[in-house]
Amino acid sequence: MDKKADKKQLRTHIMEARKTMSPEERKLRSERACSHLLTCEQVVSSKAIMAFHPFGAELDILPFIEQAKKRGQEIWLPLTLPSERRLVPYVFSGPEMLKQGVYGIWEPDPEKAVEADVDKLDVVLVPGVAFDRSGGRMGYGGGYYDRFLAGLMHRPFLLGIGFSMQVVDHVPLEPHDIPLDALVTEEGLFHS
Repeated sequence: MDKKADKKQLRTHIMEARKTMSPEERKLRSERACSHLLTCEQVVSSKAIMAFHPFGAELDILPFIEQAKKRGQEIWLPLTLPSERRLVPYVFSGPEMLKQGVYGIWEPDPEKAVEADVDKLDVVLVPGVAFDRSGGRMGYGGGYYDRFLAGLMHRPFLLGIGFSMQVVDHVPLEPHDIPLDALVTEEGLFHS
């Protein structure tokens, strides 16, 4: 089987398994992961963090976002531009600056938000479908994060965010896939 077929099969399997988690279990595991995220050394010492607004069955990092903002850190959220196949980060000032965007994800409304200066980016919290402990990540198949990260002038700390049930032995990688520096799940922080 080729890598694309392997990825598709793995993506389907994990997304289906993730959907079976009860809302209570998802909330509990998300809270645990957020507490690990809040104590991660690279996250604690950063000024600008690109996060994401969770959707569907993803791990809910909104409690982390709220706490990071309270401690004075700047949080950015990406706007997806499908016509250009890219992400543009905006400074998150609060839920009033969000609109429901592509794929039903809450994203910054460019008319109510300030575009972030990517040269100041310290950490990127990267969502995904599957992760491995060697820095491998498999997203949803659009390549948005890989393109965004490849276009940066400096490399921020890349931190994958997911449930432990999304961690596999080996994510099938392609040449354009950018490895992560670490991974946070409800079970803790794992450096690659």
